[in-house]
Amino acid sequence: MKKINILYDATMLTQGFLNGPARAGLFFTAYNLLKQFAADFRFHVILYLSEMSDYRHFMEYMKNDGFFSQFSVIANYKQPNVYKYNIGVHKKNISLTNNIFKKIYYYLKIIKNYLYQFLFYKNADSNYETIKTIDAYFSPLNAVPPEIAEIGNIKQFLVLHDVIPNIYPEYYHDLSSDHWYIKMINSLNKKHYCFCNSESTRNDFLSYFGRQLDERKLFVTHISSSQQLRPDYDDVKLTRTLKKYNVMYDSKKKYIFSFCTLEPRKNLIFTIRCFFKFIERHNIDDLYFFLGGGHWDRFIGQLKEQINNFNIYSKKIVQLGYIDDEDVNVLYSNSLFFAYISQYEGFGMPPLEAMQAGTPVITSNNSSLPEVVGDAAITITYNDEEACIKAFEDFYFNEALRKEYIAKGLERAKLFSWEKTYIKISDIIINVI
Repeated sequence: MKKINILYDATMLTQGFLNGPARAGLFFTAYNLLKQFAADFRFHVILYLSEMSDYRHFMEYMKNDGFFSQFSVIANYKQPNVYKYNIGVHKKNISLTNNIFKKIYYYLKIIKNYLYQFLFYKNADSNYETIKTIDAYFSPLNAVPPEIAEIGNIKQFLVLHDVIPNIYPEYYHDLSSDHWYIKMINSLNKKHYCFCNSESTRNDFLSYFGRQLDERKLFVTHISSSQQLRPDYDDVKLTRTLKKYNVMYDSKKKYIFSFCTLEPRKNLIFTIRCFFKFIERHNIDDLYFFLGGGHWDRFIGQLKEQINNFNIYSKKIVQLGYIDDEDVNVLYSNSLFFAYISQYEGFGMPPLEAMQAGTPVITSNNSSLPEVVGDAAITITYNDEEACIKAFEDFYFNEALRKEYIAKGLERAKLFSWEKTYIKISDIIINVI
């Protein structure tokens, strides 16, 4: 069988290849799917870099990385035209100013553009010849770039994650025409074959953008977790891990874990308010709330503004910040339970990870979350305080119930894997090609 030449959009990989807030669910989807493609003898994979802000650092990193170094890379082969255009603009600016410092500034800009053109795009013509041999373009997030879309023989495949900016526009005031989401939805057309990370996501895209899409080309392919987790109940390892994040932990204490960004949709202020009411109602002093994930400097200020008794219980909130990959498992496993009362999710990777790690889960009953947890978690309406407090009570006071949900969660989590996701995706691509 002739190998299928597939051009893999590496945009998300260039943003999350180093530890940091961008190394979240979207990055791990792109990374894990690429690993599957790379291991499949039926495909020859080339990475494509377009409109990158950090592609040069990524390419330097790739040279010494055991996984990424196996791939050849094509940077946007039409980009030299941009640099030629920029050089012309800077030359014109030099002619229009008498300010010596501005002239020096524009000369430096010209030198920079010449360097970029030579160092990173000297193979533009050969890249174009390679592009003509491509059978399929696969994007795990971003729009298919126009320079690829205009080549008629390349089949186009996209992973669709959610339409949250359309459902909650109040949380997305800064979406310009250059934002990846706006570019993606504006580019959608009936030629695209789309892999939806949940049935909920598929329904949402058809609801909002059905006229642009061919319903027959939208496939539900549930994704999986960032990494394969497992139960790891180890107080010594937990204490050592928390010390790394400047947290001195007494193993006699308990904690609730939450692992997500602190954007409003994640509903953390509501969850923390319920936590405070729970510990106040039952006079509990041995329970903390650990927040993992990239955080906003303003978040504690928001808690003070929106929760009346925050100062009384503020020491019960521990912000861990960004968590390294190797520390995620032990933090999930040793939490009393995991709380993820989101207003909306395209898939919901953290509840799946918690179930894999052997942790009872409380989550919302909306969007895709029931598809992920099934009956293996306590699910509540995202703004129902009494239901949330009741769920806290159930898991805090009832060890037998926690063990029941741990067992259910471990079984439920077995339904999801990147191997299963990839089998569906690759079969569809091969059938189309």
